[in-house]
Amino acid sequence: MLNYKVIRILTWLIALALAAWLIRDLPFDTIFKTISHLTSAQWFYWLSINLVIILIFVWRWLVLTLGLELKLHFFNLLLLRQAGQSISFITPGPQFGGEPLQIFLLWKRYLISPSNSVLAVTADRIFELWTNFSVLLFGIIILFFTQAELADWLSIALLIGLLILVLSLSTWLVINRSEALGISINKFAQKWLGSKRLSEANFYSNDITDSLKLLLANKPALYSAMLLSLSGWLLTFFELYLVLSFFNLNLDISSFVLLLVAMRLAFLLPLPGGIGTLEAAVFWSFTALALPIASAAALLALIRFRDILVLGAGFICLRLLQSKTVSI
Repeated sequence: MLNYKVIRILTWLIALALAAWLIRDLPFDTIFKTISHLTSAQWFYWLSINLVIILIFVWRWLVLTLGLELKLHFFNLLLLRQAGQSISFITPGPQFGGEPLQIFLLWKRYLISPSNSVLAVTADRIFELWTNFSVLLFGIIILFFTQAELADWLSIALLIGLLILVLSLSTWLVINRSEALGISINKFAQKWLGSKRLSEANFYSNDITDSLKLLLANKPALYSAMLLSLSGWLLTFFELYLVLSFFNLNLDISSFVLLLVAMRLAFLLPLPGGIGTLEAAVFWSFTALALPIASAAALLALIRFRDILVLGAGFICLRLLQSKTVSI
């Protein structure tokens, strides 16, 4: 535990130091003026589309839990997802971190069996990662043919392709070796089950096997989850396009994809919240595309403002989930 705390502190220090170094010479007066000129309508459109993106991904999780025949409501999953997202943001690597909390709360708060809790969270994460990597790979392939002089996109494409292959093989093993998976989870959980809070939890391999078969047999749920994943990504594209339009930046398809890919790759690096790496990716992209650095900083300011809002909302959700007096 001590080692993990040291690693977490070090990653935060590195991230903050990198971010501070990147923004040390920025014209903050110009950035503030740029953002202050945004209209009320622009703020409304931007916040609304971000809210819709969150709701779409919660909807995907709801579809998957319904495929597992779990009795969970949309609002329950909204609280769980945002609480988990906040934990993921503050841990090294913004892609993961909140899943154990979500599993625990599914079991403790909503009385979902530990086996089904693990499966519900895992299924949602697999859909998210698979679509994220697939869209990222598609973008890198576009860059390989249009922006080859900027970087060795083929090497990056091969790496992302390898990640997709590993994820696909892992999913195949889960589907075809579900009984062995259940036994492995049960063994892994023995240390976990030693705590007072989890002493009543029991993982059964046959529960995971039966639930997994139930989900795989529900083709409409799987297709709907995939469609919602892609819809969320399309809205993510549009959200970035919308913000760029606020600053009068009309990029062609190749330039837009370059910026989007650079930003998503930055989030794969093991720093909390992509702090420092996202800033580096955006500044590099704007420099490569000969775009105003002040606009890059304004874009980052909006992104970090959104992160603060989401992080704060996530901690409020976590507080509600921990409350014994609030019925949710």
